[in-house]
Amino acid sequence: MCKKGVLLCGHGTRVKRGEEAFKKYASEFAKRLPDYEVEAGFLELSEPDFEHGVRRLADKGVKEIFALPVFLFTGVHIQKDIPCMLYQLQKKYDVSIKLAHYIGDCDDMIELSNDLISQVKGNVEGKEKETLFFALGVGASKPAANGDLARLTRMVQEANKFPFAINGYCSRMTYPSVADALAICENLPYKNIVVVPYIFFPGVYMDKAVDLFKAMEEKRSDIKISVTPLLSESDVLAQIILKRLESVEKGEVDLISAVDQDTLENYEPHHHHHHGHGHHHHGHDHGCCGHHKH
Repeated sequence: MCKKGVLLCGHGTRVKRGEEAFKKYASEFAKRLPDYEVEAGFLELSEPDFEHGVRRLADKGVKEIFALPVFLFTGVHIQKDIPCMLYQLQKKYDVSIKLAHYIGDCDDMIELSNDLISQVKGNVEGKEKETLFFALGVGASKPAANGDLARLTRMVQEANKFPFAINGYCSRMTYPSVADALAICENLPYKNIVVVPYIFFPGVYMDKAVDLFKAMEEKRSDIKISVTPLLSESDVLAQIILKRLESVEKGEVDLISAVDQDTLENYEPHHHHHHGHGHHHHGHDHGCCGHHKH
C-alpha cells in the first residue's frame, strides 16, 4: 500500500531565519507522523514552493496528499490561491490532494494562548488586575478575519481575568497599528502589559513590533511589557494541526472542493509574489491569514 503524504503549507518570508524556523518546524512535525511522507512548501517569497513538495511526494510513490495550511485565519490565500495551486498540481503530478482547514479561532487557540501566557507567568502572577492584554495581529483586508482575532482576544482576556485588552496590527491593512495601540496603552492605568503575538515564525512584522515595545519601555520606565513566545513555540499548535489532518483524512473538509470549478481551472499563479513584492495583505512573513466562518 502506498504511503500517504502530508504537505505542510507555509506562507513564506523575506527573513531568512523565519524561513529556517518553518523548515525546522516541518522537520520536527514530521517526527509525529512516522506513517506519512512529509514535505513542506511555501506559498511565496521563499523556497521550496508547493510544487517542489508535491513533486518530492509523487517521486516517493505517494498518491494521496493532505495539505495542511499553517495559516491562522482565512483570506484570499486560503479561499483561492492555495486551493487553486494545489488543484493544478494534482493534475500535473497525477496525485490526489485534499486541503485541510486553517487554524481558526477555535477553543484550542485559547488553550494555546494560555500556554504562551503561562511562559511569562512570573511577570503576571498576582498582577492580573493591573495587567493589560495586548493581542498582536497581522491584520487582514477582510473585516470578518479581524473580527475573529477580536473574538479570540476577548476569550483569552476573560480566561485570564485581564481587566483590559487591545488589538494592535502589524500590517497597513487594518487599524489600530501597533504604534497607535501602544499610544492608547500609555494613557491607561495599567503598568503591566502582556503581548501574545498571533504570528507563527520570526519575520519583518515581529521585528518591527518588538522595536516598538522596546521603545515604549525605554520611554516609560514604569511600564513593563512581557512578550510571549510565538505560536509555533507552543506544543498546542502541533496538536491543532494534527486535528486538521484527522479531519481532512476523514473527508470532513477539503478546501479545494469549496472553490468553484471555473476558478480552479483558470487560476493563474502570481509569479511576481516570489520576487520581493510590496503588497500588504494579511499573512506576510509568517503565514497568518484572515478568517471567516464556513
